[in-house]
Amino acid sequence: MDTKEKKSLAIYVAIAYGITFLMCFLMKIGLNKGIDLTSFVNVQMMYPALGVIIAKLDTKESEEKLPIAGYIIFIVGTALMMIIAILSVVFPIPMIGTVDVYNLISQIVIILMSVPLYIIFWVCNKEAKENAGIRRKNIWLSVGMIALFIVLYFARFAIGNTLSGMMKGNIAAEWNEWFGKLNTALQPDSTTGISVWLLTVITLPINFFFVFSAFFGEEYGWRYYLQPLLQKKLGMRKGVLLLGLVWAVWHIGADFMFYTTSDGPQMFVGQIITCISIGIFFGYAYMKTQNIWVPVIMHFLNNNMVIILAASADANVLQNQSVSWADIPIAIVQSLVFVAFIMAKEYRKAE
Repeated sequence: MDTKEKKSLAIYVAIAYGITFLMCFLMKIGLNKGIDLTSFVNVQMMYPALGVIIAKLDTKESEEKLPIAGYIIFIVGTALMMIIAILSVVFPIPMIGTVDVYNLISQIVIILMSVPLYIIFWVCNKEAKENAGIRRKNIWLSVGMIALFIVLYFARFAIGNTLSGMMKGNIAAEWNEWFGKLNTALQPDSTTGISVWLLTVITLPINFFFVFSAFFGEEYGWRYYLQPLLQKKLGMRKGVLLLGLVWAVWHIGADFMFYTTSDGPQMFVGQIITCISIGIFFGYAYMKTQNIWVPVIMHFLNNNMVIILAASADANVLQNQSVSWADIPIAIVQSLVFVAFIMAKEYRKAE
């Protein structure tokens, strides 16, 4: 690793991990105050890409072309989101009904940065796209990879639901309960005349363009930057496995203070299983397509299909979850649909 690479890595780690763990102290204060921490989780997704962007700008050669305008939008947007998260603890505002004001403002910032950022990334010249690693390559293969992910995602859910039923001694009852929730979610809203759940499903592809910066925020750091670095150092398989582990550790604050506040150890172990298994497939898809937009879209689908499969249109389903140790064996088995791709030829290169 040369001097430039070492400097870039130091900047990346300081931002992606340093800021994340510093903000955990504020999250703890907010948790003690009973404050909604969603704005912290929103901005945390931005830190990995922020680390890559700052490193690229700091080590940029004089003639090197990059999507500077897009990078500036991302930096400014992330800074604003950080300020919003900090203010939510320093100057808490009472919720308006069920709406947290700071979370709402944070979501607005994501929208305001996502739209121009997507346009800039689309129209910037080919050389800038190549240097930034944002070119859309192997389009049809990429579409196929995303479709495969959706199939595997539903297969993982089906396996998990079935195993849960087996452990309870009644598979049919487990599925009947889920279909009952789905039936309730499909009931038309009294105001709009359409199911909120169904509306969420229909608008899912459109919503991507308004919120993609958050998922780009993670994948630009994990798959584009850190995965190749670890694989170069450790080999294709060990590199992606370590990436999954450090990705899980990066979630530890959210695991103990957001996703759950009562079952932190169980959530963290589940997070390790999820990050390693999905990381294997995301890594495989990125190596196969060389298209960073593939894992970005997959990450978006992964987070949003959780809400859909929970038969709820409420994003708060991700918050304050209940996780038991009995869920861990199920998580391990169902994760195998993604883990199996560690045997793909892409992972056998230079091993």
